[in-house]
Amino acid sequence: MAVTAFFAVGLYGQSSVGISYEKAKYAPAMRWVCPEIEKYQGLITSLENDDAKVYANNVKEKIELYADPSSPSDKYILTQAVFKIENPMFSTENLLGHISTWLKKRSKDWGKKLNVDLANKRITSTASIHVASNGSFLNVNKVYVSPNLVIGLIDENKLMVSFDVDQYKNDEYGGSDNRYQRTYNVKIAEVFPFVQKSSYKNTYAKAYVGTYLQFWNFIYDLCQDLNKNFTRDTEMISQLHYAYAKDSLLTRYGEPTKVITGLSNTQDINNEMYIFEQAGKIVFMGKTIDFKDIMSCEIVDDPQFIPGRTTTGGGGISFFGIVLGGAETTRTADKTIHNYVVDIKIDNLSTPFIRIATGKSEYKATEIASVFEYILRHQQNNKTTDAQKSRTVTRRRK
Repeated sequence: MAVTAFFAVGLYGQSSVGISYEKAKYAPAMRWVCPEIEKYQGLITSLENDDAKVYANNVKEKIELYADPSSPSDKYILTQAVFKIENPMFSTENLLGHISTWLKKRSKDWGKKLNVDLANKRITSTASIHVASNGSFLNVNKVYVSPNLVIGLIDENKLMVSFDVDQYKNDEYGGSDNRYQRTYNVKIAEVFPFVQKSSYKNTYAKAYVGTYLQFWNFIYDLCQDLNKNFTRDTEMISQLHYAYAKDSLLTRYGEPTKVITGLSNTQDINNEMYIFEQAGKIVFMGKTIDFKDIMSCEIVDDPQFIPGRTTTGGGGISFFGIVLGGAETTRTADKTIHNYVVDIKIDNLSTPFIRIATGKSEYKATEIASVFEYILRHQQNNKTTDAQKSRTVTRRRK
């Protein structure tokens, strides 16, 4: 479709590549500005009339249908708005991800055919939107449109939102029970207010104005959300902070012998354990531990026991609390939820004790404990002038 294809070229976007953590951290907040919202919402409101047909004609005179140059007979309601991004500092992937999440929350329909095109820095989708209802003595008509939506970056500091649609879906209900009767699919350019003698004038007049109102309300809501929830790309800042902290750590101690990551998929330097064998250091949760200060390590399991439940049900008849025939008794199995913790004692008053919770993961607890066991074993084999310390790795279950 030619209207949608407008976005296929000339797309640019800001990238986190080359942005320093310090620059991102202290950058001013972004602001999303779109004067077209106030202009067009004000215009449509100013044309309002108690007579839906007059209202539609007023809008028709001010806003023309879009004609596709490659096929002039095809005409669309086309609504486009450009958001100017003040102080742009974002990752394109994070911005499109934020908008995608917002779309899914706004309507399940938008999420069904949602496509995020990172190469062209745009989002495309379509959804069914209710734009008007009109009742008469015999029937009720509900009109929907299914516009093509494109949201894309057209420059490093501009985001465009575009809707285009060329037809209505008119569901008719009637009878005493207001039951669905039929659906009319009609071209917008072939019914009122563009064809004065068409049927359902009031219905299509309301639908025509309602379509513009729905599109501009959507654009307004998106702008409001971005100004409230995406003035800073917190995910990008977090990613840059992680890279900055990791580089600083490796500059200080060299390449790590081993890295143990946490259970979360989120990159966080404080949720990773770095073991530097050459430097004799372990860095974890912002603490630096000397190999020589490790005294003991213990894996503790503090499980939660959940007893099974017995239930009786079925088609039996109950008299005075006694079930006669047809009842079934079922019992769920007992369940034990493990909670593994690694306790480490340190010969250092500033950090004498560290507790690392791994939840249900016995493997992760064992992986961590194995590192300390290795260090303790090699420390015990080294001859030192220090007094002998009790260094052991044990397992305990409460």
